[in-house]
Amino acid sequence: MPSHSSHLLQPLDVGCFVVLKRLYGQQIQGLIRNGVNHIDKPDFLEAYCSARLETMNQSNIQSSFAATGILPYDPERVLSKLNSQFWTPTPLPASLIAQGPWAPETLHNTIELALQSKAINEYIKRRTTSPASPTEAALDQLVKGCELSMNLTVLLTEEVRQLRAINAKQVKKRAKRRTFIATGGTLTIQEGLALSEPTVEPAIEATGGVATDEPAIRQRAPRTCSMCKSLSHTAPKCPLNQVS
Repeated sequence: MPSHSSHLLQPLDVGCFVVLKRLYGQQIQGLIRNGVNHIDKPDFLEAYCSARLETMNQSNIQSSFAATGILPYDPERVLSKLNSQFWTPTPLPASLIAQGPWAPETLHNTIELALQSKAINEYIKRRTTSPASPTEAALDQLVKGCELSMNLTVLLTEEVRQLRAINAKQVKKRAKRRTFIATGGTLTIQEGLALSEPTVEPAIEATGGVATDEPAIRQRAPRTCSMCKSLSHTAPKCPLNQVS
């Protein structure tokens, strides 16, 4: 086995764990950008489960074994990565390339804005053969301003969508009652996701035994002596503790 190549020969590291870490990190970064600075167990389980379902599938697993040259057997898949290689940028898809002359219309994105500004400049050049005029400079400034506005609108729309989703999740978490895992118990992913849903138990009134929609309020038991169970004092002041 060539030196410094173990990271290229492990299928799970190449095609699964790397993708899992990246997807999980993206979700956590999204929460942090939206103001969530504390990731508790339900948040971790939800983010990890989503990243795992997207990563651990048949297509990724098969691609992992193929990328490491194991199945189908192809040692060159690994050996070729040990040396630096030049690459060329991926060409733009055909949908982004203008097909024929651009007809001016209402703009929806920066690509259409660029095409329309180019068409307007061509119209200006057809009407005059004079050098560049202030009109062209003003048009360029207008195009830059439109690009900034369009890009800012896209970013703000996505930020509002994420903030609404995070806010709805935080409201659910505040509404649920506190639950604890028993000592020595285990918590599955399904149970952890179930805990993230708000659960409210109906309260039973002291008189009449009528169920209401109000959440039950637990009252803390009074302090008692751990030696004689008296309510009037605690263990350090218990008479039994004073007996030598």
